[in-house]
Amino acid sequence: MKPTLNLLSKTKAELTAIARRKKIPVTSGMLKDDLIKAIKKGLRKIETQKKSKTAAVKTRKKTPATKTAKKTLKKKSSKPPKSKTAKQPKSPARTPTTAKRIKTPVKKTALRKSPAKGNAKKTPVKKSVSRKPKTILSPKTIKRQELPKSVGTPSDLPERYNDHRLVVLARDPNWAYAYWDLDAARVRDLLSKTGQSPDKARWVLRVFSAGLTPAEDTGHFFDINVDVKTGSYYLDLSRPGGRFIVEIGVIDSSGMFRTTAQSNPVILPVDQPSETIAPVGTAPARVSDSSDGSQ
Repeated sequence: MKPTLNLLSKTKAELTAIARRKKIPVTSGMLKDDLIKAIKKGLRKIETQKKSKTAAVKTRKKTPATKTAKKTLKKKSSKPPKSKTAKQPKSPARTPTTAKRIKTPVKKTALRKSPAKGNAKKTPVKKSVSRKPKTILSPKTIKRQELPKSVGTPSDLPERYNDHRLVVLARDPNWAYAYWDLDAARVRDLLSKTGQSPDKARWVLRVFSAGLTPAEDTGHFFDINVDVKTGSYYLDLSRPGGRFIVEIGVIDSSGMFRTTAQSNPVILPVDQPSETIAPVGTAPARVSDSSDGSQ
């Protein structure tokens, strides 16, 4: 088995490019973990198809040898075993007088008359029918024939939907995954305000360590330089149980941060068991319906 690619180090755009190259069906709305699972599954499927194809070729090469072996066995079995016959005693030598008396009778074979040329029947000549060789289809050609024309390919899916949003998901107690999809018109408007070109603009993810309730202060923050074209980034937060809010934007020449999208608040899971223990016999708390306002 070939060594698997280091898919975790790839970006979402690079993963989708790998999936298209290998003809693995993926969607642009998939997360990076789902993309990795789909690519690994597709690579295993391609490898099994290659193995089955090589095994089929090997069996085809072996079949002529077995047929010839069976023919030779049949020929050997059809011949009867040679039986040892008893040696007959030699007849005594004949004298010249006895040789003259014995005459061997000669059978006269009646000569069949050949029919006249005019009465001779013509034997029908059998026409040789030429059979076309059977074409053996490979698994790839069979799959192409079975697929209907209405089925779309992964290349038909767009890379961006221009939703203009930033989403952050908790991966474990220390890491979070952020991905964004920005509207091209809003990006051009933001860059025109800062007076920067798209190639020289400094894009930043500003991470705020927010409180557990929206009324509390956002607290401290730190910036992470990112390439906006990649569309995703893994955040090393290293604060189990913490609550964070992330903004994406550009820092202009004066050092001012101009935001263009804000994420959802994300809470990282804790890395230890909970200290609060529910008393024995208590029912779990019911979640209130936000539509009627009752608790």
